[in-house]
Amino acid sequence: MNAPVQPQGTEAFLAFLEGEKVLTAHAAQRALGASRTSGHPFDTVMTELGLIGEQELANSLSRYLQAPTVEIPEQISPEMLASVPLVYLRANAILPLQMDGERLVVAVADPFSSAMIDALAFHYERTLALRILPRRTITECIDRIEQSALEAVSNGGGGGEFLDFGPDDLERLKDFAREAPIVRFVAETIHKAVDARATDIHIEPLEDHVRIRFRHDGMLSTVDTASIAMLSGISTRIKILSRLNIAERRLPQDGRMRIAVRGRDVDLRVSVIPSIHGEAIVLRILDRAGVELKLEKLGFDGVAQGKIRSMSQAANGIVLITGPTGSGKTTTLYSILAERSRPDVKIFTVEDPVEYRMAGITQLQVNPAIDLDFAAALRSILRQDPDIILLGEIRDRETAQVAVQAALTGHLVFSTLHTNSAAGALTRLRDMGIDGYLLGATIRGVIAQRLLRRVCPTCHGADQTGPACRTCNGSGYSGRTVTYEMLQVSPRIAELIDQGAGEMEIGKIAAEDDLVPMSVHATALARSQVTTMDEVRRVIDLAGGG
Repeated sequence: MNAPVQPQGTEAFLAFLEGEKVLTAHAAQRALGASRTSGHPFDTVMTELGLIGEQELANSLSRYLQAPTVEIPEQISPEMLASVPLVYLRANAILPLQMDGERLVVAVADPFSSAMIDALAFHYERTLALRILPRRTITECIDRIEQSALEAVSNGGGGGEFLDFGPDDLERLKDFAREAPIVRFVAETIHKAVDARATDIHIEPLEDHVRIRFRHDGMLSTVDTASIAMLSGISTRIKILSRLNIAERRLPQDGRMRIAVRGRDVDLRVSVIPSIHGEAIVLRILDRAGVELKLEKLGFDGVAQGKIRSMSQAANGIVLITGPTGSGKTTTLYSILAERSRPDVKIFTVEDPVEYRMAGITQLQVNPAIDLDFAAALRSILRQDPDIILLGEIRDRETAQVAVQAALTGHLVFSTLHTNSAAGALTRLRDMGIDGYLLGATIRGVIAQRLLRRVCPTCHGADQTGPACRTCNGSGYSGRTVTYEMLQVSPRIAELIDQGAGEMEIGKIAAEDDLVPMSVHATALARSQVTTMDEVRRVIDLAGGG
């Protein structure tokens, strides 16, 4: 076997760049020092230091080595890739292109990696003819090759012309998802989201790239992008961690995963839905380590805390918390449970999923796959002699009926509903088929709530002409507080429910008692500069009152 011709070393190339006025002497010394001490590929060192662009570096290397420029062919012979793992080619930014007699034409990003060049020449038993391409161009080509093969698998084909997929298609998908770039990207994305105290990660395939967005304090912002060729690997990796079916790409899937972040376990709820550009993924972060489960910390004032304690100290009945997804309902419920949890009180929770883990109470997670839904779980719990039950959500008539039965038999039940107002929860349960007289007898109170962003305590939301505020990153908001309205079921309201009164009529009578509408409470928060009217208008329908 003929040995490949070795290029000159990095020092000579840096001198060449100095001569061409591409680099100054100082910049060349920086590059040389970083290359020797970091152990990173030479081209990565040059571009990461900002000394030269990728394409300009490739052009300079081509001139220096007298290696002609090359374009990636539309098709690469399968024989070129059959014996070398794509993970190795991607990690080293090398791509065999074609056989030219006794020579193998190879595109490389770092021609000074002599060990890699020697290994490739030995493997193919050929002299190498080097061609220079930017690292990004090579890795994107390898991503396209991988994507082509994965699409062939997902469409029921034999695996495409590059990867020779056989009967072990699923294992190959798993192997792809375990490759270092994919594993690192998924892990780093989750770590960044947890560090930013985001509540959700949105991985959204668009026509030509994948958009990564975080939801923080209720607002979405783009934080990263990825090559569309990485989507299959990202999706497969997340499915593996969530124990979902990696071969299913046509139907929605829901799952859960737990991942270690900064030394602690973080739970994530996973939703995967097919779209026209690929699978869209949302990860709900259930990291409650930094949440203080205290009513005053959530934003409830002294009067509100008194009302909540009055409801929650009842011997039996139902206390409901309403609001849209992400309005803090579960956090409020657990703050109430934290106050009620004592050695002489038996507490059960039924959730989907369990969002907080609390010592001293028994927690159960529903599993529809084995017919363990809210109603079935609640029936079983009633045989365990509980004093207090937290029911994650009342979704249907059957669950509502069992909750009412539990309240009538001496249990205190906390649960949630998706309604816009406190009075709306009562009419919603009646619409589910629960008789009015039963609601009047069992409902102790309803709390409707939303979350509003707080004015940043550092910059106070002022317009910033200089550097962005470090606390709020220039948004003017930092953290959130709760706004709410509370309806306690008095004998008069119980009578209205029994008579079939509508939501507006119930709300009017409740306001004559002591209910402060949410719109009024939120506006008061804005006037006291806890939040702003813009934020109030964003979250609450002021015209509708809730």
